[in-house]
Amino acid sequence: MLHVTDVHCDTVRLAKVLDQEVYDLVVATGDFECVDTAEALIARAKSPIVAISGNMDDPSIARVLRDAGALLDGRIAEVKGLRVAGVGGLDTAGSLSALRSKLGDNTRVDILLSHHPPRGVLDRTFIGIRIGLKEILELVNELKPDVHLFGHVHESRGAERRGETLFVNAGPLKRGYYAVLERKEGSWDVRLLHTH
Repeated sequence: MLHVTDVHCDTVRLAKVLDQEVYDLVVATGDFECVDTAEALIARAKSPIVAISGNMDDPSIARVLRDAGALLDGRIAEVKGLRVAGVGGLDTAGSLSALRSKLGDNTRVDILLSHHPPRGVLDRTFIGIRIGLKEILELVNELKPDVHLFGHVHESRGAERRGETLFVNAGPLKRGYYAVLERKEGSWDVRLLHTH
């Protein structure tokens, strides 16, 4: 699985990573910022795509992703045998509310996507302030996903395991960062990578 986030209009770099990596699913956690960047993701990916909007995205980007069947803002999808849920960054409160209504009694989620990190996890800015959202942390604590993928805080790239969940901020693709995750014997391995 390929995880990209915070592309910020760097369509050339996105295309390069999509072309050079081996993956069976692309996960994009927002901040495409340019419509042609979202269109390039759809055109060049060699596998199914799931994506959410970021806080820098506008409704036209969400529309492109929705029309391609990739947008998971406030939704749940079964992809490659995985139950994936998404909380978009364009309207985080609305996305959280929609997702909660769709979950009902079945709160089993393999992978949670959000643009914003949960409070206290890979959410520290360069001046040391934590800017993750407590609402996202509450959702993670409720769902206990195997993997939580997000971005938004460019300077808090990394991966850490807490309890049952592997948290991954792939880092901004705009600066060449991305991640590849692989499921081995029921557990997830992550490689944080960089391209020029």
